[in-house]
Amino acid sequence: MTPRRAPLTSDEREGIVLAVNSAFRKLKNLYSKVVPIFEGYGFTPPSAGVIARDLSEKIETAIIQHCESFTKGTGHCDLSRFGHDWEVKICKDSGLTINQSKVIRGENYIVVNYKANSLVRSVWVLWDARDEFFSKRMKNSNARALNRETAITNIEVIFDAPKPRTSS
Repeated sequence: MTPRRAPLTSDEREGIVLAVNSAFRKLKNLYSKVVPIFEGYGFTPPSAGVIARDLSEKIETAIIQHCESFTKGTGHCDLSRFGHDWEVKICKDSGLTINQSKVIRGENYIVVNYKANSLVRSVWVLWDARDEFFSKRMKNSNARALNRETAITNIEVIFDAPKPRTSS
């Protein structure tokens, strides 16, 4: 079996970024059409994340289409690559949160961070996830956040959007 942390090829990185950008482009187009309708009826439009609850599934399907090394995962696993589990997570801003009840078993995560409802900010991989990478379980919370400092050696950034230039 290929190692869990078999490096992504440049073709896989390109395919993953293409899949993410394609899904978010569709979301942006949908959102621009839906917002005026909600506002026209006097409702506050839902966030893009609420509108596209199945966005991660669209990204998973597109990754499989663009990267022959990825297949549909089994059970609750999103994807599989060389017999290892991969998850796709979409998180606003720059972090990664998981459900508090999630059992971490060394899976790899493709993480998409977005801002302003539909702009992809970054795409990165958390290799070989471990429980100690995440905040402790809390009785009053349903989520656990990634501690980037603890996990830094297991993080590979595959896309980072250019920062907007500031005028001087």
